[in-house]
Amino acid sequence: MSGGGDQTGVLGEEAGADVIAANGVEVPVKLPATAGDEPRGVLERTLAEVFGFAQLRPGQAAVIAEVLDGHPVVSVMPTGAGKSLCYQLPAVILGQRGGVTLVVSPLIALMKDQVDALTARGVPAAALTSAASAEQQRDILDGMRAGLFTLVYVAPERFRSPRFVDALRALGDRLALVAIDEAHCISEWGHDFRPDYRRIGEMVRDLRPPRLAAFTATATPEVRADIAEQLAMQAPRVHVRGFDRPNLFYAVEKVRGIEEKSQRLIQLARTRDGGVALVYAATRKNAEKYADTLTRAGMRVRVYHAGLDDRQREEAQDVFMAGKLDAIVATNAFGMGVDKSDIRVVVHADVPRSPEAYYQECGRGGRDGKATRCVLLFGAGDVRLQEFLIDASYPSAEQLRGLWKLLREQPELGTAGDDKLGARLPGEPHASTVSSALRLLERHGLLRREAEAWEATRPEPGTYPPLDVAALARRAEVERSKLRAMIDYAWSSRCRRQMVLEYFGDEEWSDRGRRCGACDVCDAVAHGGDAELDAATRRGIERLLLLVGSLHGRFGRTRVAALAVDDVEEDRRWDDLPERGCLRGWAQKDVLDLLRGLEGAGLIVASRGEYPTISTTRQGDLAALGKVDVTAIGLGLAMRKPGARGGKGGRGGSGKIRVRKR
Repeated sequence: MSGGGDQTGVLGEEAGADVIAANGVEVPVKLPATAGDEPRGVLERTLAEVFGFAQLRPGQAAVIAEVLDGHPVVSVMPTGAGKSLCYQLPAVILGQRGGVTLVVSPLIALMKDQVDALTARGVPAAALTSAASAEQQRDILDGMRAGLFTLVYVAPERFRSPRFVDALRALGDRLALVAIDEAHCISEWGHDFRPDYRRIGEMVRDLRPPRLAAFTATATPEVRADIAEQLAMQAPRVHVRGFDRPNLFYAVEKVRGIEEKSQRLIQLARTRDGGVALVYAATRKNAEKYADTLTRAGMRVRVYHAGLDDRQREEAQDVFMAGKLDAIVATNAFGMGVDKSDIRVVVHADVPRSPEAYYQECGRGGRDGKATRCVLLFGAGDVRLQEFLIDASYPSAEQLRGLWKLLREQPELGTAGDDKLGARLPGEPHASTVSSALRLLERHGLLRREAEAWEATRPEPGTYPPLDVAALARRAEVERSKLRAMIDYAWSSRCRRQMVLEYFGDEEWSDRGRRCGACDVCDAVAHGGDAELDAATRRGIERLLLLVGSLHGRFGRTRVAALAVDDVEEDRRWDDLPERGCLRGWAQKDVLDLLRGLEGAGLIVASRGEYPTISTTRQGDLAALGKVDVTAIGLGLAMRKPGARGGKGGRGGSGKIRVRKR
């Protein structure tokens, strides 16, 4: 779980040869004779004696050398590639000369695991977290000042503490390296932006450590550039290891309703090829529901989410790591730092909010290199759930101002529940949105909790960071754009691997016509899948687009689908609608699926909010007039029936899958 994991890469039998896999070809690259002031022999001896490894994985040696040389580094490595060793090995070497390494990490459990492993190897390390008592925290701070630790782990929130900042400044020249894990959290354009990560940039500008390295498993080119900018890196060395995991088979299965999803979830877990199934859910409630489904099917199951107490989460992770489960069902609170090699199927029972989260969670499967399935069970209702969660997480400026004003003018409402407060605000936002708004206002000093009641306040200038409502709005739009990318992924007939790798800026996969041969789309093509639409279906799609366009964005998908199949009440509004009944004879649920497909293809766009309406895009208007070939944008395979999937990756197969050869 820590220390870089099981090293199966190459430093070759020839001393100093770091073999980097590029396009399936192993290219030997000579390591420099020295890294920083350290000869190669010191690196190899420390690697063997402290960490027990005879060799490094591809990409690690180059990053380690750059870190020791003092170059600012942004390193993007897939989950399981051994990021932690890239700062732990330099830290140990620098520690031999009295240097201290500060590691910033967002997860207490991950910090604890790494500190425990390092301590067991004889490396002085400590984690300064909220899990430590006040006395333990004082001891760690005193130990930092005295130079007793080689590595000190902290969460980004720790930079709020003046005592910690003072102890950090007291290190002076002994602060040899600052390593930032999950560095995408510093970027507003990343999938897991955390405002407290921005404090790291302030610290770097203040202390100017001689070595600075940022690590992440998932970062687009835009996020990588933003990480470097936020950390004030000058001429950073950017290392991007190949995102491709050839042993992962990607598939999307369309499901309608909880019953079909539950049955498919049971089948996938039950027919896994050994090992354990990892199931991701979007909410705690859904995680509990899916875990109950699998338990009633006779499987050994645990659930893991942030709503459980520390003991319950630790027990769930322990039995999971011990191989005593058939499946673990979790929210995204589970996974960082988990290094279990025999996860044979990763199922996203709900659509993830972003490609970054999806790829990172899929990457927890098949770490031993054996064939592993990554299946997204995709239903239209899942998208609505994620849209709701985004809206709830990012209250609007009007909602924030309205809530503060309400509590200021009617202080007696300070004890009211979130739902009652929401009922008094414009638009009557959901209780979840009100809860987010209360936390934001409190974080920025505009509310305080007094005797179990909320009280509106005006903080003294400079005591709290200003509440940037424009930044909140930008962040919400980033989240929506990432969700749209996941919807595109689910509905597209392009190669799944190509879509994911292109998203992350892998130039080798920029050709949208490239196919991997190891995803459900490529499998369908290989086994006779037909991307062509017959003339009647093509005309039906064009008429459906005309129908959507003629409604001018006033109605949602359900109403449009009902009009398309002519299953609506008599109403004079529909009398002059020539495209009414354009798909008469279709099932309404199939029209809803088609509308989602058109949305994924960029021909239709949905408004935001609790009751979204749909309208055509410019491209959709052209397609409605026959000026854009709907087959060319991938609707043929996107519309294929589940039963038409051929080959070993489909529903009718044995569950065995192929490993794509690189």
